[in-house]
Amino acid sequence: MSAEPIIAVVEDDEDIRSNVCRFLARSGFQSWGAESAEDFYVRLLQSRVDLVVIDIGLPGEDGLSLLTRLASQGVPTVLMTARADLDSRIKGLDAGALQYFVKPVDMQELVAGIRSQLRSKRLQGGGDASVAVPWQLDAANAALRAPNQLLVPLTTRELELLSCLFKTKGVVVSKQVLMQAVGGRGLEDDFHRIESALNRLRRKTLEITSMPLPVRAVFGKGLVFVT
Repeated sequence: MSAEPIIAVVEDDEDIRSNVCRFLARSGFQSWGAESAEDFYVRLLQSRVDLVVIDIGLPGEDGLSLLTRLASQGVPTVLMTARADLDSRIKGLDAGALQYFVKPVDMQELVAGIRSQLRSKRLQGGGDASVAVPWQLDAANAALRAPNQLLVPLTTRELELLSCLFKTKGVVVSKQVLMQAVGGRGLEDDFHRIESALNRLRRKTLEITSMPLPVRAVFGKGLVFVT
C-alpha cells in the first residue's frame, strides 16, 4: 500500500462528495470522486483504490450492488448514507460493508473508521486492493472466460457484441457503432434488440459463473466493458 492510501468516494451529491474528498486530502489521503457506480467503474480504469466510501442511494446501479461486487473482490468498503433504519444497516453490513455511517457524517469519525479498516487490511496482508478483472473473450470457440476460469457459451449476436466491446475496453462504445457491429440498420429498435441480448447474457453469465458481467450502460452514450 502506498504512503498515501487512495480513497474513492461514490456519492451523487456533488457538495457532499467534494467536502469528503477535501477532508480526506487534509487528513493525509489521496482521493477521487464518482457520481455513480457507472462513473466509478470508468474512473477505476485510470485510478487505483485502497478503500471505497459508498452512498446507498445512487442513480442507476445502487450502492448495495456496487458494495457487493467490491466486497466479493476483497476491496474494503464503508457505507455513508442517509438511511438510518435498522433494516438498511443490516442489509449494508450483510452485503460486505465494514462500517456504516449515517449522514450527516462526522468527518473525523469517518477518517478514523477508514484508517482502522486500512490498518486491518495491512495486518491481514491484504496489500494493494486494486481491482483487476481479467475477463477473456475466446472468439474461436465463441465463449467468454470469467476470472474464475468458467466458460460462458456465446450466441452469434453475443459474440459480435462482446467482440466490439473488447476492442476498446474501458472506452464507451456508441449505440451507432454497436448496431453496426451486430449488423443492424441503425434504428432504435436495433439497439433495443442489443439491450435484450445483453440482458440475457448478463443472466446467463451470472448463472454459470456466479459473477456479474462487467458491461455498463452509460446513459445516452452507449456501453463500456469495464475491466
